[in-house]
Amino acid sequence: MPRKLFVWFAAVVTLAAIGSSAASASSLTGAQLYKLCTANMSGNGNPIEAAECLGFIIGVSDTFDCIEKNHGFNWDSNATVTQPQLVVTVVQWMDAHPAAQGYEGHRVVGSALSHAYPCK
Repeated sequence: MPRKLFVWFAAVVTLAAIGSSAASASSLTGAQLYKLCTANMSGNGNPIEAAECLGFIIGVSDTFDCIEKNHGFNWDSNATVTQPQLVVTVVQWMDAHPAAQGYEGHRVVGSALSHAYPCK
């Protein structure tokens, strides 16, 4: 296979893989989110899964605030909180609400953030 054709083929396969993982992220369950978020809590796990968790939570958190609701949830996005603290907030909320692992991932994030950082 000529090098130019191989590079083109590799790019198409890579883009297809990225597209399929993005589609699956939109249907992430609470259990899947919890697994991703706790994958590297001790520092000895899978940093890629931990990054997926952070990206998912940040992505969801960017879609709503005190003015714009997400499925009935809102949160004070102006609260002084770091991105890693958002992950800890979601994990702690899930620890306190184990049934949430059966919910859709974006609803878990919405509920956790709205409880931890309520709008004034």
